Amino acid sequence: MKNRGFLVGLAAALSLIVFFMPFASWQAWIGDSLYDSVFTQSLGGLPVQRAGRVMPISSASADILRSIGGKSTAYINGKKVSSSKWLWLANAKPEMMASQNIIRTDNRDLLSLLEGEGMRFSYDSFAKHYDAVYNSATSTKSPYSDAGEKALGAGINYALASGAIAHTFPECEGAADSINKWKESVKIAAAEFENARKENRKPDDRKLIDASGRLERLKRVAEFESSYTDSILRSIPVEGVFYTPSQVLLDKKLYGSRILMLYAMIRDDISMDDRESAAAHLSELEKLLKESGIGLSKIRLENIFNAVDPFFGGFMLYGISLLLYGVSAISKRRGAWLGSFASVVLFSAICAHILGIVARMYIQGRPPVTNLYSSVVFTGAVAAALGLFLYARKKYLSLAFGSAALGFLSLLVAQNLPYSGDTMGMMRAVLNSNFWLTVHVVTIMVGYCGVFLAGFISAVRLVANVFSRGNFGEASGQIAKSVYAILCFALLFSFAGTMLGGIWADMSWGRFWGWDPKENGALMIVLWVAACIHSKALKMCSDRAFLAMAVFGNIIAAWAWFGVNLMGVGLHAYGFISGGWSWFFAFVISQLLIVSLALVKYKDRPI
Repeated sequence: MKNRGFLVGLAAALSLIVFFMPFASWQAWIGDSLYDSVFTQSLGGLPVQRAGRVMPISSASADILRSIGGKSTAYINGKKVSSSKWLWLANAKPEMMASQNIIRTDNRDLLSLLEGEGMRFSYDSFAKHYDAVYNSATSTKSPYSDAGEKALGAGINYALASGAIAHTFPECEGAADSINKWKESVKIAAAEFENARKENRKPDDRKLIDASGRLERLKRVAEFESSYTDSILRSIPVEGVFYTPSQVLLDKKLYGSRILMLYAMIRDDISMDDRESAAAHLSELEKLLKESGIGLSKIRLENIFNAVDPFFGGFMLYGISLLLYGVSAISKRRGAWLGSFASVVLFSAICAHILGIVARMYIQGRPPVTNLYSSVVFTGAVAAALGLFLYARKKYLSLAFGSAALGFLSLLVAQNLPYSGDTMGMMRAVLNSNFWLTVHVVTIMVGYCGVFLAGFISAVRLVANVFSRGNFGEASGQIAKSVYAILCFALLFSFAGTMLGGIWADMSWGRFWGWDPKENGALMIVLWVAACIHSKALKMCSDRAFLAMAVFGNIIAAWAWFGVNLMGVGLHAYGFISGGWSWFFAFVISQLLIVSLALVKYKDRPI
């Protein structure tokens, strides 16, 4: 018991170290305290609004950077920086940043046109070849035109981001000077209009020219921003409403905002590399934001969430537990204690996974599943937790290995989903119901959890049969019993979720069932799981064949979950994604290969 307690404590301590290692490494060697600190005030923790949601700059900048570069970090002059620092530098040092190869394209022809390196090109190059990129984006449909369209969108997002913090006029010495000069020119113009009215004469154009030129520039910027309302970053809060710098400057009632001036001053401090002044202005800005009534608690939590990234920590812990379970399976002398050690690590991974989901729920004020990303994350957590629970009762290694593999794969898929915007974004009108998101979506996703867990556990057992040195019939039979129970659980939730979805559809669209691809996918899962259960209950197949059917259920569930989204057909447009067919078919082929292992029979070989 003493040794067991020491083992559990050691495994828990090492899990904690692994979980916090990426965060500690980032804070120590890569992150910049002015932009990335979560312990003190930082520029990355300031609130902004994008696509209708208030979030920290660290979230908005990462979202923008992923849309243009595919990653939430950037390299500036060969040094890796956070998205928050990138955004501030893009505003404070536009000439330097525009020359950096930040924007990504996978099309080599377009890369050659834009004079890029390593699949990335600069905004300067984009602006230089804008006409060519625009022509490629609007040409006949082809891989080159698709790349041009993506490059066009990335260039626009970069342009919007580079003016999101403060506005500067070309003839001014910075953002703060621009605000002062704008106020002065408006004051002069207003006085001239008033004098001309009193004196009954035409206003003197020489006294209006500054205000007129700057007004036209601001109007062009505001018009450009209004064309991309879901992409612009509103950074200036005034009386609880967020505006872009150009919008504030165009409104005489708003441009006296001290918050606007502080953002401009911080921008100028960064442009002059004056960190002390930037920190002082940041402190004053934080006080004003607290007094403005903006709820900062969720903003701070989200900023911490971004820095710690519990899903990445869980991903690493799942991988370690998989490795440990694998070693325990082939090690006779150390198998027992390695298995116990791996179970503690797996439990820690599940805790990290669930912690991330709970944090997202609090930040969003929503149930755990609201989009494709959250559905993948949720399914992996529930399946892994259920698998570990069954392993604790049954002690079958296949249960533990299958749950760890499913948790690991779910977070791997979530991290590499085709980019579709903010994963905690505002809900579409058809989904804007916490009740139905909980009752229908969570219920049917729990059913998906059961199907995948049964399939992964079965897959582990079929693969293990190939390497087994003894008669694996008994082990297959034991796992088949567990898989049968899991599939009964999956059938209950899948059927209930499908029926509840029909009721929601009747309330939202006026019909219970419309043979929509997503509805058909849900029905396919119910029918296949029912077929598996009946085949086992009526003894219509062997244990190995039953396990193969459960593995084939992975393909059915993957099609109902991802395949119909890739098709882009039906009323469930809010779930559509582009790209990913190659990975989908790779998964299908891998499952078919595992299904074929059911043909492997035990043959007693003479010594």
